[in-house]
Amino acid sequence: MKIKILEDGSGLLDNKPFPSVGEEVELPTGLALSLINDKRAEAVAENAAETRETAAAAAPEKRGPGRPRKTT
Repeated sequence: MKIKILEDGSGLLDNKPFPSVGEEVELPTGLALSLINDKRAEAVAENAAETRETAAAAAPEKRGPGRPRKTT
């Protein structure tokens, strides 16, 4: 998956030095989605269909309200 880096980072990313801000890189889908969810990168779409698929995959799953609190 091709992404554009939005934030500076340090260390290695996919066994290569972390790319600089604004750089577009090809990464494995899981790693790319992780950076997108952390708002450290954005997807670079080659066509409109790819944009819709990426947006759906990158959106975090919402959880329900949970169990009600105990009352004493």
